[in-house]
Amino acid sequence: MKKLFKKVIAMALCLSMLMSVGTLGASAKTDTDCGGNCKHSPVIVLPGINHSPTYLYDENDEPYMYNDSHVGGTLLILNEAALSAGAILKVVASALGTIALQTNLGLDKVVYDLVSDIFKFQRCDENGDHIENLKTKRWNHSLEHMSEEDLEWTYRMVPMQALVEEIGEDHVYFFTFNLVGDPMKSADDLKAYVEMVKEQTGHDKVTFLPVSLGGTILTAYLEKYGHGDLDQIVNAVACLDGTDIVADMLAREWRLEDEYLYHQFIANIFVESEGVPTLGYLINTILHIVPRSGINALLSGAMSAIIDNMIVNCPQFWAMLPSYRYEALADRYLADKPVLRERTDSFQQARLNLKQNLLDAAADGVRVNSIAGANLDLGEEMYTYFNIVASAEKVNSDGIVNLTSTTLGATGAAHGQTLDDVDYEKNTYCKDPTHNHVSPDNMVDTSTAILPENTWIFLDQHHEVGNNDVVLNLAKAIILGEVTDVNSDPENYPQYNGPCNTKAIRRWRLPDAKKVDQSTLSAEDKAELNAAIAEAEAVLSMTVSDQARVEAAEARLNQILHKVGAEGYENVGEEKDSPLDPFFQSLTYAMSKGTLFLLGGGSLVDRVLYPIRALIKLIFN
Repeated sequence: MKKLFKKVIAMALCLSMLMSVGTLGASAKTDTDCGGNCKHSPVIVLPGINHSPTYLYDENDEPYMYNDSHVGGTLLILNEAALSAGAILKVVASALGTIALQTNLGLDKVVYDLVSDIFKFQRCDENGDHIENLKTKRWNHSLEHMSEEDLEWTYRMVPMQALVEEIGEDHVYFFTFNLVGDPMKSADDLKAYVEMVKEQTGHDKVTFLPVSLGGTILTAYLEKYGHGDLDQIVNAVACLDGTDIVADMLAREWRLEDEYLYHQFIANIFVESEGVPTLGYLINTILHIVPRSGINALLSGAMSAIIDNMIVNCPQFWAMLPSYRYEALADRYLADKPVLRERTDSFQQARLNLKQNLLDAAADGVRVNSIAGANLDLGEEMYTYFNIVASAEKVNSDGIVNLTSTTLGATGAAHGQTLDDVDYEKNTYCKDPTHNHVSPDNMVDTSTAILPENTWIFLDQHHEVGNNDVVLNLAKAIILGEVTDVNSDPENYPQYNGPCNTKAIRRWRLPDAKKVDQSTLSAEDKAELNAAIAEAEAVLSMTVSDQARVEAAEARLNQILHKVGAEGYENVGEEKDSPLDPFFQSLTYAMSKGTLFLLGGGSLVDRVLYPIRALIKLIFN
């Protein structure tokens, strides 16, 4: 129930995206075998929004416990105690009253109070400091000295095993930072971390691997400390200039047209989570018993609580805004918060200087490369609840972060367009104006990115690039110096690649296949199992995306694992959809569409009252 609740909260409140930092653990002096003399500088991962374990402590610096567990998390730290019977009863009573009387009976207020209580652990004060005693776990040593449990978790967050095999666990570090912190302060922590890594490894320079939200920490670091300690920067879908998702949340701009809200939105969420929209269509139909004022109150109360308690006072969330939307929103929310405004202005300036800071780094010999996904609407494919933001179809993105942000300037056509529909100046940064940097589908042009020859695009690839080993293999090749730019080896490492999802093979199928006791197998099954393993390993080594090959390799592993009786594969291939499933999907689709046609956005009472209210307004105006 708690897991379901957390998922619903995250979906309903549109929060699963992309720092003063407390630390757990002491610094360890560990020398590497190379003594700083090898050709690979140590890599420091600057991870994404869900990659920094943070825990709550009381006023005595003791762990804050609930149900015998230390309260904390890597994204949302929810106050589960807020879900008392009394609080839930208030919401239910208000909702039932709103339905019965077909008017909002304080639903916005009771939802606001409940959500505020749920999110209270990650509040910040008006100066931008977190109120509660939060500490983020910090590994002051390389992956080599992580516990087995921590290492397994780290590889799940950022699957970099192939890179580690090449440069060693003693050359890879994982920097963490508090989600509700200040990126400019996190940059101070990162500077101290860099000095520690240099001391431990003997190297005088390091490589930064910013992933998603880690791009904001890179931005702050370059502004405050420059690039003197850096060998290279490899941005992986890095949030370098924000995302319109967070900007739309602060601006309270949503897709609230009837067709989308009452027919598409919920159905799309169920397609992502269940594979079919049937239950979503049914919910759409039932939703019409609630008056539109009730729907508005529910959304308004929940989002107001999130904005007031978690976003507005947090510098890190302001760092997630696109620079071109910052001023208007800062004027709207921070006019009476001078200390916080000074802090957010400081990061805004760092972001405005980022292009030049990166160009200066490249000019001084720092190798700078960026890997990005493109051609998706915000909230498309995964985290579909984000698709409700007003900018969803207006920007080219990887589903979470704008393409212009992850590439610092690449031009991308928005939903339903090509570059022929976009007015822009080509070859802005391109060293060779005759070099064509336009994608095969005529939707992306990297010539306007600050480093066109070092910008790599995966078309139709979602932000979760850890699911695509082709992306991971490219990042590895860049870090190892096997490719220096998009012209190095275009056959094996093309500038424009495609989407792929190899996660199931890497994380489950291949490890399960390697665990099979082959001494019990027939010669035929043993040969097939080893052939399936070899094919899966070849798939994970691909440098050009081929989803059909991925699916074939996964199916082959499933088949042999089922045949040899591997645990968990007993029913693989035997699952069958009910023949009634298409019927129910068609029926619920018709119900959703029919009620939308008859009632529009809202309930039957709304439909009846609307023309009466319009007539009264016409008469008295």
